Amino acid sequence: MKKISTILFATTLGLFSLASCSNDDNAPVVDNTNHLLGKWTLNTMSLKSTENGEVVQEFEDMPVQEVMTWEYTFKEDNTFEYLMAVPQAQLEEKGVGTYSKNGNSITITVDGDPATFEIKALDAKNLHLKNTEEYEADGIKFVDVTEQKFIK
Repeated sequence: MKKISTILFATTLGLFSLASCSNDDNAPVVDNTNHLLGKWTLNTMSLKSTENGEVVQEFEDMPVQEVMTWEYTFKEDNTFEYLMAVPQAQLEEKGVGTYSKNGNSITITVDGDPATFEIKALDAKNLHLKNTEEYEADGIKFVDVTEQKFIK
């Protein structure tokens, strides 16, 4: 009789511990890592330009490493450093700016000039920024959509 009670007690304990493990497995995992922080290097770029709704230029995921260097280094204090260089044209620009992230958008400000991008992807190794610029000149409506894909 003692053996049966011991077995029932051990079985009950085992069932309770399995039930608690099961609840732990279903708990959502919250990742509070700020993946934006650190140095990002432009890997590929896409562009679609239209004039009055007609596509005049389009390319997708064009590698840029051999043509240009574009880097952002985001810091915790909402500042960043940037480097943009086109060696063949002997152009280079370095500087600092500020940024603010709100949901899936980021506004980057350099010299008081803000630019807002939609964050299409952000994880430990990838940052994809999309920007749409619309303007009109000489009665022509221009729309430029760019997507920049950065890697860490």
